[in-house]
Amino acid sequence: MHAPRRSHLLAPACALLLATPLDARAAPRFDDALDNLGAQACGGGGCWTNYLRVADLDLDDDLDIVFVNYSGFFSMGAPQPLVTMVNNGDAVFTDHSDTILGGYTERLRQVAIGDVDGDGAPDIVAPSAWGDASALFINNGDGTFDEEGAARLPATSVYAGAVRLGDVDGDHDLDIVIGDGYAQGAGHPTVAALWLNDGAGVFEDASGGLPTDKQGYDPDDIDLVDIDRDLDLDLLINVHAGKSSLWLNDGGGGFTDATDQLADMPGPPNQGGAYHYNMSPCDVDGDGDLDLWIDNTGPGYTEQLMINDGAGNFTDETGARVSGNPGSDDNGVLCADLDDDGDLDAVVLALNFGQATTERLLVNDGDGNFTYESGAFPNVLDPTLWGEFGDLNGDGKLDLVTGQGEGNPELNRVYLGNAALPADSNPPRFPIVEALGDIETDTPRDVRFAVVDNAVTDGGPRLLEASVEYELDGEAQPALTAWAMGGDLFVAEFPGLQAAAVVTYRACATDLAGNVGCAEEQSFTVQDEPGTTASGSSGDPSETGDPSTTDGDPTAGPTTADSSPSTSDGPTTDGDDDDDDDGTDSEAGADTDGSDGGCGCASGDAPQGLLALVGLTLLGVGRRRRTARVNTAGRRVA
Repeated sequence: MHAPRRSHLLAPACALLLATPLDARAAPRFDDALDNLGAQACGGGGCWTNYLRVADLDLDDDLDIVFVNYSGFFSMGAPQPLVTMVNNGDAVFTDHSDTILGGYTERLRQVAIGDVDGDGAPDIVAPSAWGDASALFINNGDGTFDEEGAARLPATSVYAGAVRLGDVDGDHDLDIVIGDGYAQGAGHPTVAALWLNDGAGVFEDASGGLPTDKQGYDPDDIDLVDIDRDLDLDLLINVHAGKSSLWLNDGGGGFTDATDQLADMPGPPNQGGAYHYNMSPCDVDGDGDLDLWIDNTGPGYTEQLMINDGAGNFTDETGARVSGNPGSDDNGVLCADLDDDGDLDAVVLALNFGQATTERLLVNDGDGNFTYESGAFPNVLDPTLWGEFGDLNGDGKLDLVTGQGEGNPELNRVYLGNAALPADSNPPRFPIVEALGDIETDTPRDVRFAVVDNAVTDGGPRLLEASVEYELDGEAQPALTAWAMGGDLFVAEFPGLQAAAVVTYRACATDLAGNVGCAEEQSFTVQDEPGTTASGSSGDPSETGDPSTTDGDPTAGPTTADSSPSTSDGPTTDGDDDDDDDGTDSEAGADTDGSDGGCGCASGDAPQGLLALVGLTLLGVGRRRRTARVNTAGRRVA
């Protein structure tokens, strides 16, 4: 029996549920498609699924499923198989774990999926949850994997409660960040580990420079996201007990503890702060920065909503913004636009540990105010621990996969969007696009931007492609392929331009439903010698260090008004830019002289093998069917 976690919650939670009218249920927006998963692992009754990812593993343009299993929360527990379910394109899945991963079995809490070696195919990072050897599965390009952890990962023991991939040091490859010390209690000396990528998928332990202060313990979820909108990846560490941590990135992979900028997590008074399992960052009020949902830490075992001021300072506004949410012992919140009105609703993942509750929908009014909608999901009472949205059958609608554990049976589920759920018709949006200062000729330069689409996942937005279109003195150039950094951030690189010119550019993206969005244009100047004025829309020298796109006003900060998507024309698709993976490496080495052009961005050399990567992804374009279900160009973060 695992450590006490739930039983003392039942009385107050059930009382709240009994006081909540559950009979006035609307028609569900989703249909239960349990049979689409076929015979499930662990003897047919389902494993204890702590986590899952929805990703295209075999590069056939549909979304497969990875179920991450391990029996128990805070005990050593029994190892269970890492399960991979292959999609036939119509959301019917078959367990191919033996052929794809060689029947790998271990104690795992989470995995991360992304292209770590720059070959255009998604790999799987699987750090041990109990101090054993961690695994790294390298994709052969066909959805089969070789386990190469011993050769590629540090020989460092971790107790991984969570893991993410992201470019934390700005060198154009994906690093590994691990929530460390899971199930080890308050005495564990660290809360996170950092493994830096050398560009070819070999990692070095760089954990020694991380903060060690913490106000909580047993990390069970982390997120690499741009909290303060300075266009690098900050780190949120959700802990099971106590206050979670916020670490801000200096742009080069150095982190500073900024936990005090988070609002307190009071939770129920009889618990001294509720246990919590998932911190979900998404922009709920449309102001361009990332707000935070946290399960169980609101009043009466409800979800807590923290609002970001744009600089990463959070205020608890749950009481003013969320109404009707029944109290329940929950395991997370997902952000997705289920009514296709252009804002992100919230879906609560309910444990149903002896309680009559299922997944539930909180509808956003567009300004970040949420109202509970009863009956959005079928009345299935199962112990959900995790979930993720994605279009599984190519109909343009979001579907939901949920993973079950801590109950019997533990059958994972697929919910397919039905006629009550609209298809995605909104183009990607751009909360922030980097404003570049003037540069000298023959000087490569990164441009970074954020993208939001109709669902937030741990691998970032799912896009068909992302790019930067640009002109030199009014003459169109081949678009620059953008690759995913992690979170909602993307980056493209301007090559070393040879002639003095005015460069006009804009970020663009196409989502899996074919919706095209582009940000407002910006400009900078290429000069034979360094200039003294910055570009952007105003030419104000102070704008050099301002990454926002707000009317050339360097004090305005990021907004969505000036980067609203345009659907008049799509991204350029000529040459090397027609790429269907999630983030490529640049074609030229980045500026390594220490100059960042005034924007504070960190650059580095592109990994080897890029030309082969571009060729592979171009071949992939010709085989798309319906709408391709892969992430953006080149370096995948699935």
